[in-house]
Amino acid sequence: MKIKKMIKKYKEIKEDIKKYRKLRNVHNRVSAVWLALKKHYEQSGCNYGTYESMRFIETTYAINEKHQIYKKFQYHIDEKNDLLKSLVWISEGFNSDKVKNILILSSHLNTLMNAGLVRVDTKNCTISMEMGISLLVPYLYEDEIHTLCVKHFNLSKDIVWAFNRLLIFDEDPVFIIVDLMKKVDKQQNKTQKQN
Repeated sequence: MKIKKMIKKYKEIKEDIKKYRKLRNVHNRVSAVWLALKKHYEQSGCNYGTYESMRFIETTYAINEKHQIYKKFQYHIDEKNDLLKSLVWISEGFNSDKVKNILILSSHLNTLMNAGLVRVDTKNCTISMEMGISLLVPYLYEDEIHTLCVKHFNLSKDIVWAFNRLLIFDEDPVFIIVDLMKKVDKQQNKTQKQN
């Protein structure tokens, strides 16, 4: 029993030393995180494109259970802000008559989200949602790349659902937010019951 505890403690110390060494070379985090991001997608089995010069990966995911709605996702290194960012295109062209309601809905969503940011480009009529984490986090803990991708994907399903209600069915943003809050509460209650 003592030997198992000693081996466990040795492994913990070994991991701490690795992290300490990484912290001493923190200036290498951009290239290290980029390599880890590429490795993550190589192992994922997804179809994706890699853009080396701009340091981003682009892929497409089905975001509904019937695989009817596909959205373009991008993951990239933002050196200027020291972030690993994930971005999904919610709409790449909307009716300019709906700008007011789109801005109202995005404002409500941005207020409610504790992670992520909905951006509306009224000039190009596009809507996107992005999330980001400090490069230091995936530099020290590579698994955080997967965590970011999953969180972003799950959040994007609700954001796309909300904007589809507005863009396709022309529903009022206030009612969309109320229904979204009910939907999220229902999902949380279901998750709590499973645990």
